[in-house]
Amino acid sequence: MTGGDGSARPDLVLHIGQWKTGTTSIQRILGARREELAALGVRYPRSPGHANHQLLPASLVPAERLQNIHPATWEGMEPAARLARFRAEFAEEMAGLPTGTRLVVISAEQLAGMLVEEAEIAALRSLVAPFFGRIRVAMYLRRQDQHYESSYAQRLRVGDLRPPRFPDGGPEVLVEYDYARTLGLWAAVFGEAAVEPRLYEPQSLRGGDIVEDFLVQYGIPLEVPADDPHRRSNPSLAPEAIDLVRILGARIEQEQGALDGDSPLWCRMIQAVDEALPGRGWKPPPAEAAAFLARFEAVNEAVRRRWFPDRPSLFSDPPRAEPGMLPPATPPPPDPAAALEAACALIARETASRMASEAHLHAQIARLRERLDEPENALNAWRAVLRNDPTHPVAIARMAEAAHRSGREQEALDHLGRLRQLHPGHALVARLTRMLARPASQTVISAGPASPPATR
Repeated sequence: MTGGDGSARPDLVLHIGQWKTGTTSIQRILGARREELAALGVRYPRSPGHANHQLLPASLVPAERLQNIHPATWEGMEPAARLARFRAEFAEEMAGLPTGTRLVVISAEQLAGMLVEEAEIAALRSLVAPFFGRIRVAMYLRRQDQHYESSYAQRLRVGDLRPPRFPDGGPEVLVEYDYARTLGLWAAVFGEAAVEPRLYEPQSLRGGDIVEDFLVQYGIPLEVPADDPHRRSNPSLAPEAIDLVRILGARIEQEQGALDGDSPLWCRMIQAVDEALPGRGWKPPPAEAAAFLARFEAVNEAVRRRWFPDRPSLFSDPPRAEPGMLPPATPPPPDPAAALEAACALIARETASRMASEAHLHAQIARLRERLDEPENALNAWRAVLRNDPTHPVAIARMAEAAHRSGREQEALDHLGRLRQLHPGHALVARLTRMLARPASQTVISAGPASPPATR
């Protein structure tokens, strides 16, 4: 298919979700590698968002449906004004796709989550169809019980403090888990052949990895190291972290009357817990998971017949309840002892992080003092660095240099010994060894470009 100028129009992959199926990992990797992608003839647009392209679905729904969009998305603007700017920028970006672009990828789990009526999906098609040839709709499906288990931590992150238990109702209430309806809506608009559902389970993913599976499935030969941190974005929480968050949230509600899940305080607290206490998340009893999954048996079978006819069942390894096992009548309250353990680990990590930040700040001050030729003030700043990080190599070296200049050779040698012990391969070890072999009167310390490299 060609455009108005006779050039071939690129293909489009619409990655519509669902959330908690590695979408964040895919988006962050694509967003961080736009230049590499461009060299491959692949474009990951900027106008809908840096990583998550949620401005696109947000622009297609009524204003009252925008409450789940993170406030930072609006960049300090009113939503209507930000969306108007997006529409103009998106049209310009699509019309200006460089020659040689063979594929464009748009990724936002909100596409499946927010566009829930056929007319809304049709509006999306009208918006993108003029710019592209083949359009492929990508959606990863996760077994409903596993998805809700994983999403529980996400609900806590936004201030939903309800205890961990499966919600009431089946596909008629929990429409986001009616995969037959969702896929049917997109197929009705884009055509049966365009919709390409895949299963989010290790045995169904290439290499057991969502990023590798997505890149191979859509012909994107992007090299992503196995240890790239973006591969494991948005992990769940350790069970004790869940208890801690529930107790913290309840305390804020008690003191302030309500918990604002978008407040800077809550967001920073959640970020700290995420970084310090990742884990396996909430794991319900098998009987409870099996009972929840059974509510979706009919819709899952409809998906299997239509999209996965060669599989005996849609999902592998469903939970099985032992005879006589019944789900608990009420979910357990937070465990104070487990929460206390989590709080101690969190405080220790936050304290270490704060000390590292202060050490970095004092090191910057020390270097500034050196450039201003204020040796005593610089030395005091290096001492402050060591109070926060006793292993800082540059600060140890500066202590040795100061002692050497003052004729305190044994003290200088002691500092050198400590530096050699802590950082045996550091360039400062050899530099200090040469310096201390000369008399102090022959030593010239420069705070300019000849100063040793600041590696920390």
